[in-house]
Amino acid sequence: MPHWTTYGLLGLLAGPLVMTFARSVTHDEQLSWSAMARCGWMPLAAASGFLCAALCWIATQARDEASTLSWFVIVGLLLAMIDTVAHRLPHQISGALLAGSAVQLALLALLRFDFDSLLRAGLAAAVVTTAGLAIYVGSRQGLGFGDVVLLAPIAFVLGWFGWRQLFIGLMTAFVVAAVSMRVLRACRATRRGDPLALGPFLIAGAVGAILLI
Repeated sequence: MPHWTTYGLLGLLAGPLVMTFARSVTHDEQLSWSAMARCGWMPLAAASGFLCAALCWIATQARDEASTLSWFVIVGLLLAMIDTVAHRLPHQISGALLAGSAVQLALLALLRFDFDSLLRAGLAAAVVTTAGLAIYVGSRQGLGFGDVVLLAPIAFVLGWFGWRQLFIGLMTAFVVAAVSMRVLRACRATRRGDPLALGPFLIAGAVGAILLI
């Protein structure tokens, strides 16, 4: 079986699992899930289709890091869905995202006997997380603590590929989030001070930067 086909099948199978787990984590948010249920099978098909396409692309463009990036995209989608529905990012899942990514990339660095990318990834995670924590402490209107925790795995994975990918991923996320909030306020769909789920934007920006590697 071709390499990319295996990852495509993984994406198709992961879609229903992500939807099921996201719903179990956010079972108290019945109103949001009821609205999604009215769309029938479309959200499930969208999740499976996205994961299938993303993992196939990853398998062809970054063969060595395919397993790490597949883990990142699958768990990232789970976090994005939870944050969209419940406006929270469980630290355990963000921690699992970081741990799974770090272990796999560390093993890859060991196999290559080249630790430059791993050191850059660790430095990127430290710098970005420290900056996010400073923003959180100084102005809690910008970042939630869950967003700060999520920045660690995002910066680690993007930092592995380079500072350019890290910059593109984070800047895309924050710019699109800021524009979206302005549009929502202009349409009076939200008021000043209302929270915006930043997690989906962070994940989308990171995945976009990964897919453009």
